[in-house]
Amino acid sequence: MFQSALQSEISRIVLISGTGALIGWTGDMTLYGFLTGLIISQLFSVKLAADFFRWTTSRDSPPVENGLIGYATDRLIRRERRLQAHIAELLHQLRRYNDGIEALQDGVITLGSRGHINTYNSAAQRMFRLHPDDIGQHINNLIRAPLFVQFFNQGEFTKALQFDYRSATFLVQVSEFGADQKVMLLRDVTERKRVEVMRKHFVADVSHELRTPLTVINGYLEMLQDAEVPAHVHRAHEQMLSQSQRMTLLVNDLIELSRLESASTERPGEWFNIREICQQTLSQLQNYREGGVLTLVDGEPVEVEGYPDEMRTVMVNLVTNALKYGGDGEVVVRLKKTMRGLKISVTDHGPGIPAEHLGRITERFYRVDDSRDSTTGGSGLGLAIVKHALEHLDTELQIESTPGAGSTFSFIVPQYRVR
Repeated sequence: MFQSALQSEISRIVLISGTGALIGWTGDMTLYGFLTGLIISQLFSVKLAADFFRWTTSRDSPPVENGLIGYATDRLIRRERRLQAHIAELLHQLRRYNDGIEALQDGVITLGSRGHINTYNSAAQRMFRLHPDDIGQHINNLIRAPLFVQFFNQGEFTKALQFDYRSATFLVQVSEFGADQKVMLLRDVTERKRVEVMRKHFVADVSHELRTPLTVINGYLEMLQDAEVPAHVHRAHEQMLSQSQRMTLLVNDLIELSRLESASTERPGEWFNIREICQQTLSQLQNYREGGVLTLVDGEPVEVEGYPDEMRTVMVNLVTNALKYGGDGEVVVRLKKTMRGLKISVTDHGPGIPAEHLGRITERFYRVDDSRDSTTGGSGLGLAIVKHALEHLDTELQIESTPGAGSTFSFIVPQYRVR
């Protein structure tokens, strides 16, 4: 098409210039006639160009022309139609996106680089009583919960935050995108929190109520251990005593877990020697398993700020876990200073844990292998207790395991809690 437009443009120039030359030839002024025709053709092209540019800035009908200007006009019209179709598709997608955001039960708020509100959906409007006039306001001016304000000002959004505001409880997750833009996803978890509190109270109450009768049952069963009874009665008695002791262990673990869940993280801690607690744990469990070898590898004595009773619980559970499931190999406890703080690890050389179980192993009653716990007598709460106790130290349990090569359970006490 471009070649045709170019030929049309050249033909017009030749026609006008040739006509001028022919007229000039009749008066013996061929050259002047040719130049005059050439000038006229160029002036005509200038007029067409002016009409073209005038059209690009107005809503008039496009100029009708077959030359290069006509070619450019046609290309622009085609491009504009494609652009309009693309814009229409984008607008359609944007409407679908906005409709989807509006349909969410969770609140969505987008923020500018300085934390000012750009948009919000209906759910966010209901949760925080937002108004159109709030667009452009800083988010901290509208959500005045101290915990949220501290969370937002710190700018660390790797984890979600749960906070209370106006008699409700919300879970917020902040993600960054674009040029320092942010999107907040907010969920009302008031009912979930209420149910969770009821569950904790129920477990705590039931556990305490079970402790007394179990103590009585255990006492009577232990008194009857030395009684002379037939062999089949003795076997039944041993089974009863074993299951009663296992139930007592489960109740005690439930009570401990309930205590850790309800303990305030704002209570004052104290400085204690972590090396001594590790040594006491290994001494206490040295005869836990026949042939078990426990080794403490550490450097200089280190003090940690926290709760020594909870740290003893953590170490006893981790070392006991390693002795139960770590096979006949050595269990090694290491203390190592790092840039982030003090790393404490417990390593066994047992069968290891398959990767698909690592993400859930700290859940209550979760078992990698049910048959193992039936023989070892575990309650399934040990690592859940460890998880909650470590939260009070501002850290979390890390698990590394290779099937057939053993496992390492570790955590890092933050530097500001170490001296």
